[in-house]
Parts: sequence; C-alpha cells; structure tokens
Amino acid sequence: METKTKMNAREWMENLWYHYKWLIIFGGLILAFLIISLFQHFGSKDPDVNILHVGPMYISPESAETLKGSVATLSEDYNDDGDINVALLDITVNKFGNEEEGIDPMNYDQNNNGLKRFQTEVRAGDAVIYLLDEEFFNICMEENLLSPLKDVVSEEILPENTVKGYGVKISDLDAYKLSGLSNVPNTAILCLRRSPELDPIKYGRTVEVWEGNRKTFENILKYKAK
Repeated sequence: METKTKMNAREWMENLWYHYKWLIIFGGLILAFLIISLFQHFGSKDPDVNILHVGPMYISPESAETLKGSVATLSEDYNDDGDINVALLDITVNKFGNEEEGIDPMNYDQNNNGLKRFQTEVRAGDAVIYLLDEEFFNICMEENLLSPLKDVVSEEILPENTVKGYGVKISDLDAYKLSGLSNVPNTAILCLRRSPELDPIKYGRTVEVWEGNRKTFENILKYKAK
C-alpha cells in the first residue's frame, strides 16, 4: 500500500499553480479591475463647474490645472461634497481655411475627430461654460444652444462689447489676467449653455447644476483685477 506524503507549504503552492495557473491569472485580473473600478467610483467627485474649450490652440496639462484652480476661486461648492471641483475638456481643432488665406490646410483626420468630439459634447456632454473659437461659437449660435447674456446676468455687469449678445471675448475681461485663463487664446469667446428648460437638446444637465455654473460664469464676468 502506498502512503501519501504530506506536502509542505511551498509544494502545495507549486501544485496549486501547476493545476490552476490560468484560473488564478484570470481571477487576479478580474479582482484588479474591480478594485480599480471601485476606487475610481468612490474616490472621484462630481465637478461643481464644467468648462469646454474648443479652438486651434492646445492647452497644456499644467495650464489646464492652473486654469481650473483660478476658476475654482470664483466658484462655490455647489454640490455640497466638501470640495470645489472644476472640470475642463479641451478639444483642439485647427483653423479652417487654405494657404491663400494664410491658414494651413486642415489635417483631415485630426480635425474630423475634433469636430466629432465637439458635436458629441454639445449633445451629450457635461459642459455648461464654453470658451469657443469663433467658428464653433457660430455653430452653437446656429443651433440655438447659447444663453443670451442679458437673460443670465444682471445689467450692471453686462459687458459693453458682447459678441452678438451671447458671448464676450475672454481677453476683454479682467479675468483674463488670472493664471491659466491668460493661456487661453485671446480670441476665445466666453459663453454659457442654455438652461436645460430652454435647451433644444436635452443633454442631461439639471437646472441646479446649470445654475451653479451660471453663478461662476457671472463671477468671471464681474471679476476685477486688484
């Protein structure tokens, strides 16, 4: 009669790995995915302010963080989660035009992807405050997506030089002197998305979220450099 030799811990582990190697690897990957997903879900907080920048100039990560920090000083904790969080989506799309106009020809793939992201954002995105190159401002105007300034801010702070009554060049405001915002192209037009109650596209933002962004938009307009 054969007698079974009791395996030590090392032999037991080697035997387990030999018979169940792929099952252990697969299970480990699933566990790692679940841990990362849970961390992202519970560790992330909803932004109080959502900004969209679209234009030919790329905003570096460093400038983006500085910009968000400056806007945070003009914002409040609208969602009551204990922090003031500002989200920024930067979409880079080159100028349209041709060499005769002094503008480089479009990089088709890059610009096509940028245009698709822009169209997706205005239909299903989170951004309420927009910083747009003129061409994209005009697209939003044509689609009736923007709020008339006179309807969302008090007359006392209504800028003298508006763009069609729906926006203002960021460089015309004192807020353009703030760190981060000064890195945005001086031709960028600051504007506000329509309230969800009036928006022709139901993009998922609540009136409460929109109102918080509107307050920050108003604070940007009335900011005075010291």
